[in-house]
Amino acid sequence: MFNIFVSPEDGFEIEKAISFFVSEYAKTGNNPKPVILHTLRVAFSLLEAGYPKDIVIPAILHDVLEDTGVTEEQLEAAFGSRVLQLVKAVSYDESISDEMKKYQDMYTRTLAAGREAVVIKAADLQINSIYVKLVPDKKKQEFLINKEKYFLDLTKEYSDEPAWKSLRVRYEAEVARFETEK
Repeated sequence: MFNIFVSPEDGFEIEKAISFFVSEYAKTGNNPKPVILHTLRVAFSLLEAGYPKDIVIPAILHDVLEDTGVTEEQLEAAFGSRVLQLVKAVSYDESISDEMKKYQDMYTRTLAAGREAVVIKAADLQINSIYVKLVPDKKKQEFLINKEKYFLDLTKEYSDEPAWKSLRVRYEAEVARFETEK
């Protein structure tokens, strides 16, 4: 199914991140979407695109602070400061109540954290975009599509990245679908 080579050493580290996320989500998970499947889809999309474990591991853990009871200290102890930095960059600031400002803040922090964070967030958005058409409220669909556009516009300096390109293709397909269904 996947045309991916991962060294045994990298494979064990990737499995550690998967096991950690699944275990913590089973204890305290709180997300209505199939978040474990989502996490694996994000990780495998990055592996298929040729990204290294140093991007794949924080991608696996990108929802751990938002969707589980894991603390920043626990995450850092298990995976190091760089993984924590990347996960924090691609996570919401729950103290911001306005939904669009919450996304804008996260995307700005993602861009400030650099290429790895942009790649992770692009893959996350691309996988999430699959569900946009399932949202019954057309205004909410439009909001979700617009937040993808905002991210793409903000991070266009990374437009050569395979993850960014995949998100752009998915965004364009969503825009076309949304316009035909108006």
